[in-house]
Amino acid sequence: MPERKVLLIGWDAADWNVARPLIEQGKMPALKKLMDDGVWGNLATIRPVLSPMLWTSIATGKRAWKHGIHGFSEPCPATGGIRPITNLSRKTKAVWNIFNQHGWKSNVIGWWPSHPAEPIDGVMVSNHFQQAVKNVDEDWPMRPGTVHPKELEEPLKEMRIHPAELENEHILPFIPKAAEIDQEKDKRMESCAKIIAEISGIHAAATACMQLEPWDYMAVYYDGIDHFGHGFMKYHPPRQPWVKEEEFELYKDVIEAGYRFHDMMLGVLMQIAGDDTTIMLISDHGFEPGNLRPQSIPNEPAGPAAEHSPYGIFCLRGPGIQKGERIYGASLLDIAPTILHLYGLPVGRDMDGKVLVNCFEEEQTVEFVDSWDDIEGDDGSHPAGAQLDAVESRESLKQLVDLGYIDEPNPDQGKAIDETIRELQYNLVQAYMDGGRYTEAARILEKQWDRWPEESRFGTKLLSCWLALEEADKSRKTFDLMLERKQAAAESAGKELKKLQEELKEKEEKGKKEAEEKGEEYKPEEISRSLQQKLRRLRGHAGTNPHALAYLNGCVLALEGKNEEALEMLKKAEAVQVANQPSLYSKMGDVHFELKNWDEAEKCYQKVLEIAPNSHDAHLGLAQICMQRGNHFEAAGEALASLELIFHNPKAHTVYGTALIQIGKPKLAEQTLLTAISQNPNYPLAHQRLAQLYDKVLKQPEKAKQHSEWAETAKQRIADIKSGKLVEKESLPEFPKITEVTGRLKEPDGQPLVVVSGLPRSGTSLMMQMLDAGGISIVTDKERVADESNPKGYYEDERVKKLPTEKDRSWLKECRGQAIKIIAPLLGFIPPVLPVKIIFMQRDPNEVITSQRTMLERDGKTGATTEDEALARTFAAQLAGVNQLTVARDKVELLVVGYADAVNDPKTVAQRVADFLGVDFDADKAAKVADKSLYRTKG
Repeated sequence: MPERKVLLIGWDAADWNVARPLIEQGKMPALKKLMDDGVWGNLATIRPVLSPMLWTSIATGKRAWKHGIHGFSEPCPATGGIRPITNLSRKTKAVWNIFNQHGWKSNVIGWWPSHPAEPIDGVMVSNHFQQAVKNVDEDWPMRPGTVHPKELEEPLKEMRIHPAELENEHILPFIPKAAEIDQEKDKRMESCAKIIAEISGIHAAATACMQLEPWDYMAVYYDGIDHFGHGFMKYHPPRQPWVKEEEFELYKDVIEAGYRFHDMMLGVLMQIAGDDTTIMLISDHGFEPGNLRPQSIPNEPAGPAAEHSPYGIFCLRGPGIQKGERIYGASLLDIAPTILHLYGLPVGRDMDGKVLVNCFEEEQTVEFVDSWDDIEGDDGSHPAGAQLDAVESRESLKQLVDLGYIDEPNPDQGKAIDETIRELQYNLVQAYMDGGRYTEAARILEKQWDRWPEESRFGTKLLSCWLALEEADKSRKTFDLMLERKQAAAESAGKELKKLQEELKEKEEKGKKEAEEKGEEYKPEEISRSLQQKLRRLRGHAGTNPHALAYLNGCVLALEGKNEEALEMLKKAEAVQVANQPSLYSKMGDVHFELKNWDEAEKCYQKVLEIAPNSHDAHLGLAQICMQRGNHFEAAGEALASLELIFHNPKAHTVYGTALIQIGKPKLAEQTLLTAISQNPNYPLAHQRLAQLYDKVLKQPEKAKQHSEWAETAKQRIADIKSGKLVEKESLPEFPKITEVTGRLKEPDGQPLVVVSGLPRSGTSLMMQMLDAGGISIVTDKERVADESNPKGYYEDERVKKLPTEKDRSWLKECRGQAIKIIAPLLGFIPPVLPVKIIFMQRDPNEVITSQRTMLERDGKTGATTEDEALARTFAAQLAGVNQLTVARDKVELLVVGYADAVNDPKTVAQRVADFLGVDFDADKAAKVADKSLYRTKG
C-alpha cells in the first residue's frame, strides 16, 4: 500500500476565464478552497485539441505518436467497419497499469477512452457507461465491457440517469425560461438535459466506488463542461453581435450553471476523500469565452475543436504541497510524471512531460527509469486479441455523430474506412507538428494531399511545415499549388452544389404540388444528416477565404526575405475574424523585427496581447526586442512570462538564458540553457550560448569545447536535412555520438567500478569476454546461460535488472575494481558518489535493431511491436542521456569502442582498453577472444 492516495479529477474544457469570475462572486466555494489549500495555475494543452488524444496523453505522459490514440473513431478489425475509438489502440501503459504492477488498487471512472474496461486490480467504468442510447420506457442495457469487475455491473447499472428522468427543478437552474421554449422545434433544452443526466451518472458511480471499493488511486472524468461549451458558450455573457437576443436570453445561464454544478460535485468528492488525500483537478484545454470565440466552425471533421482555447486549469493540494501559490509552466504532459513522483516512483525517460517540482514545499529529487513499458509484471491491461461487440460499436458510433465529434460514416464501407484512416492520419500530423516533428508531418501530408487534392486543409498544413522548416522554395511551390487546386476544387464544388440545390428545389416544388392536389398543408421533408454534411462540405470547397490566403502568402514572402512585400500582403489579411488576428499580428511583429523596426514590432506584439493576453509568442517577441535594445532585465521578464505559459519552448529558454547571463545570473542561465537543449538537442544557438557561458564566465573549458562541437554538429544536421542528404535516413534516426571523457579520476577516489555498457546487442558481451580474458574480475551470477544468440555467454547479473525498482544499490560499492555489465538505460541508477570507468560499446543503429529482432525471433518472442523508427528514436534518447550523465557527474570516465572495431581490429581495441583502465591487463589474451564469425548482422 503506497504512503499517499491521489484523487485525479478531470473537467474537460474547464477554463479559468469562466471559473475565476464565479469564484470571485462566491459561486464556486469548493474550487476556491482547493486553490487556497494548494497550488493552482494554467495547464497548457497540446495539439490537436481533441479529447481522446489529450486524456490519453494525460494518463500516459506521452504524445499521440507514442500512445496510439489518434481521434474519435477507428477501423474495426472484427467487422471491417468503423467504431468509436477504444483503449485497444493504446500502445503504452497508463499510470493505473504501472500501479497495478506494484499491487496497488485503482478506480478509474469515465476516462476517455477507457472502453472496454481494463482488467485492473480495482474498478474501471468505461466512457460508455453514462450514455443513454434508448428511450426511457425501453430496456437500457449496459454495453458489454463497460464495467470491471463484472460483479459490479448490476449495482452500477442502477446509478445511471436517463435525461427523461430529470424534473423541472433539475433543468431550471440551467434554463430559467425553459417554459418559453418550443421543444418540437428547438432541441437545445433536450441537449442540456442529456449533459446533466450523463455527468450525474458518472458522479454517482464515482462517489459509490470511492466509498464502497478500496483504492490507492482514483481518477474520474467529467465531460460536461466541454459539452455545455459546444452547445451554449455562444450564449454566455456578454452577447456577441451574431447571437440573436431572444436566444441569448433563453440560454445565457447554462454555462454558469454548468460550472456551479461541477463545483458542487467537487465539494462532495473533496469531503469523501478527506484532507489526507492528495487531490489534483485538471482540464485538458480551455474553452474560449470572450472575444476570441469563433463565429463559424471550420468545415472539417472535428471542426468544433476550434472553439477550444490552449490553456486548461490545474489545481493540486495535499501533504507536502505548497499552499495558496500560483504555479507556472505546467503542461498536460506533466500530469503522469507528477502523479508517479507523488507515489515515489521513477518517471519514464520516454515520457514527454516533467515532474512539476515547483508544487512541492521541499526540494525534490526525481528518479528515472528508461521506460515503464519495458518493466515486466501484471499491469492489468487487455489480453492480446481483445475485441468489442460489433453491434454495440455501431450504437456508440451513432452517439459520436449526434454529438458532432465525427461526420456520419460513408455508407460505402470501404470509403468509410479510407476516410477514417485519413482523419486519424491528419490528427497524427497535427501531433507531429505540435511536437516539432515537421519532416514526419510533411511526409504524410504530401501523400494525403495527392490523394485528396480538394482538401485544402492538407495543403495549408503542408505549407505550415515548410515554413517551420524554413524551406522557402517548397513553401512557394506549395502555396502556388494550393491556389491552383483551390480554384479547381471551387469550380467543381460550385457546379455540384448548383446541381444539388436545383434537385432539392425541384423536389420541394413537386412536394408542394402534390400537397396542393390532395388539399393538404405542405410539410418540408427534413434533410438527412448525410445530405447536410455534403452541402456543408460543398459550400466549404466552393468558397475561398482571400484574407487567409493573403496571410499565408505574406508568410511565404517573409521567408523569401521579401519583408516589405510581406507586410503589404499581411495588411490585406487584417479583415480575418478576431480568432485569427493574434497569429496575423504576431507574424507582422516578426517581419518588423527582421526589418529592425523595433517600435513597429512592439506595437504588433502589444496588439496581440490586447486580443489574447495569454499569447506566449507575443511575450517572446517582446523579450527579443528588449534584448536588441539592451534592456536585459525587461527581456528576462518577458521571456519568463512566455515560459510561464508554455514551458516546452527551447527558443524562449535560450532568450531567457541569454538575458540571465547579461544580468549576472550565470548559474540560473546555465540551468535554463540546459533545459533548452534537453527540449531540442539539435538547437545550435542554445549550444553556442552555453559554450560562451562556460568559456567566458564559468571558466569550464572542457564543457565549452563540448557545446561548441555539438553546436556545429547540430548546424550540419540541419543543413543536411534541408539539402536532402538525410531524407533517406529520416525514417531511422542517427544515434548521437557518445563523447569520450578521461583524466577525471584521481588516486584518492580509490578503485573505480568498471562498467561495460551500450544498447542491447551492441557488443557488451564481447567486451565482458575480453575483460575476463585479460585478467579483470567479472561480476556475474551466471544465471543466463549461453545460447545461439550469445554462444560464449552473456556475463550478466540479475541484480542489475532491479536497479530501477530497488532503493538499496549499495551492493555496487562492493564491486569496485571489478567489471559489470549495465546497459545504457540503467547507467543513471549507479550511485553518483561511486567512481566509475565506463567502456561504452557503439554499433550501427540498423544493426542494433535488426540484431535485437533476430534474437527475439530466434527465442520465439515478439518483443516491441513498435516500428523501427520509433525504436531508434527511443535508443537515440537513451544515448543522449549518456552524454548528459558524463557532463553532470565528475566521477565518471568513459571510453567509446565500436563493435565493428572490436571484431575486426581486436588488438588495437584491447590496447586502448588497457590504457583506459590503467591496471594490469593482458591485451594479447583479450584480443584473442574476438570471433568474426559471430558478427552476423551487418548494416
